[in-house]
Amino acid sequence: MAVLLSIPSGFTIAQTLPEVVSDETSTETGTIQMPGTEELNTIDADEDAEQGDAQAEADQADGGVVISAPSAFAPQEEEDIFFDADNLVPQGEMAKEGPNKVNPSTQPASKLIIVKKDYTPDTKAAQVVSAERALSLGLYDSALGMFDTLYAKNKRDSRVLMGRAVTLQKLGRFDEAMQMYEKLSTLEPRNIEVKVNMLGLLSTRYPSVALRRLLDLHAENSSNIGLTAQIGFAYARAGDAQSALKYMGMASSMEPHNAGHLFNMAVIADRAGAKKQAIGYYEKALETDSVHGAGRSIPRDSVFERLAQLR
Repeated sequence: MAVLLSIPSGFTIAQTLPEVVSDETSTETGTIQMPGTEELNTIDADEDAEQGDAQAEADQADGGVVISAPSAFAPQEEEDIFFDADNLVPQGEMAKEGPNKVNPSTQPASKLIIVKKDYTPDTKAAQVVSAERALSLGLYDSALGMFDTLYAKNKRDSRVLMGRAVTLQKLGRFDEAMQMYEKLSTLEPRNIEVKVNMLGLLSTRYPSVALRRLLDLHAENSSNIGLTAQIGFAYARAGDAQSALKYMGMASSMEPHNAGHLFNMAVIADRAGAKKQAIGYYEKALETDSVHGAGRSIPRDSVFERLAQLR
């Protein structure tokens, strides 16, 4: 379960959006003026006729054919011109990347593909998906209501138990959430995610006990990113910022495209008073979020506000 720490208090988030300044440029369309025409000298009609006759005699002597220009008022007949489509198809190396000819006799059209929905709204699977979607959107009361209905029908469905436990944890109902995690751990004793979430919840009240169990679990599952990050949270709750940054850095190196790890490292450094280090992590988190998180994986507005105060 991905968790983002909260930025230290002491600053307010601006309620107004920055004013967008539009840079409008105007272009002037130039007009081209034709130069003035000059009067042409008139050529004597007799001289013109003599030049025309001389040119015609020269063409006939060379065996040429004299073609008269068509009249501007005479209608032109359209020629029956046909183009071969094969001439337009790329040849040589370009033909390999072009479209291929289809032979209807050897390559008949494919049959229609009928697409069916995986689940109808009345099925249990669809109700679980709806509950998980409400949980991801932060609608915890709605999610809990749906998970409660599903839990009443089947108290051994691991997916329902997990969703209900996480929802109760989000709502701050510690005892009920821990009870769900314990039941789920009994059903799936090898599920690392269940143990990580349960120990993460335990660290909110008993950080030392949870940290000891997390470290024991990490000794056998050192490649688990969620477990590594959870140890960082436990150290942060225990007040050991240096160890918290160490394990958070390990999680970030295993998952470099996740801006949440860098954001949590920035918050830990910020709370520890490491101003310069916090600024570096905040800036790196913003950069990673822009490239890999579509600008939505961390609270960017809060980060900008905090950076404005730290600088």
